[in-house]
Amino acid sequence: MKKFITTLFTLTTVLTSAFSFAQNEDSLLWKISGNGLEKPSYVFGTIHMICEEDYFMNDKIENALYDSDVLITEINFTNMEEMMLMQQAMQSEKPLKERISKDQFDRLQSLLKEKLDMDISMFENVSESGIASLITLKAFPCENTKVYEMELLQKAMLGQKQFNGLETVSEQMQVMQDHLNMDASIKLLEELGSTEDMTNEMVSLYKKQSIDKLLDLMKDSSYMDAQAYEDFVVTRNNNWVKKMPELMKTSSTFFAVGAAHLGSNDGVLQLLRALGYKVEAVN
Repeated sequence: MKKFITTLFTLTTVLTSAFSFAQNEDSLLWKISGNGLEKPSYVFGTIHMICEEDYFMNDKIENALYDSDVLITEINFTNMEEMMLMQQAMQSEKPLKERISKDQFDRLQSLLKEKLDMDISMFENVSESGIASLITLKAFPCENTKVYEMELLQKAMLGQKQFNGLETVSEQMQVMQDHLNMDASIKLLEELGSTEDMTNEMVSLYKKQSIDKLLDLMKDSSYMDAQAYEDFVVTRNNNWVKKMPELMKTSSTFFAVGAAHLGSNDGVLQLLRALGYKVEAVN
């Protein structure tokens, strides 16, 4: 179940793209200052899940977290009620055969056997977003993975930081349910081989901290249309940036969100600049 939960955040990052953007420096960590802030805050771009051998956490990231009073991720992982909602969202009381068409069922059954050597009966009571999450997990070329949000959470706990989220599980799940339907899962399975290549390239760009090139790569996702981009990225970014000023005014805050939310004219960095904040890379 832990892999179910963490994979959803990987999928959110994979399903993010941009159509035009201002060039940014290669950096995952950005300092936010000015506009009346007494202490700086930080925003860090995560990849949500990564193979253990590719994981890195440098001193500048750890120092920024250490200097902050609060860790805020996309959702609040320390809220047990929210985590229960996450678990429930990945399950369905209605059997799979009653939720999808016969053509979809037959195609899914064939692809699961061909691509993953899995029986469709394993997904009988798994929601559509849960199925998509499992398929995305299979795109990672390793068994042992790390989740940046969880690693940051552990470090923040040791530092006795406060915790919060930029959105609720219900808000995040609604976006996923709107777009991660059975057709999306079938498409993910059909492209599973090429998706592995895309995952490797995404990880390589992430390790180079090239947030704009990550956006270029994600633009190639065949299942990302204009409405999905609007819902997954633009709307959520704007909602987050509306909340961030009040949070930063009261406490020095370390925000950790998917790296694909940083770049582009619709990205968190540019939206903060538009509000009058100084946003600079911590290289």
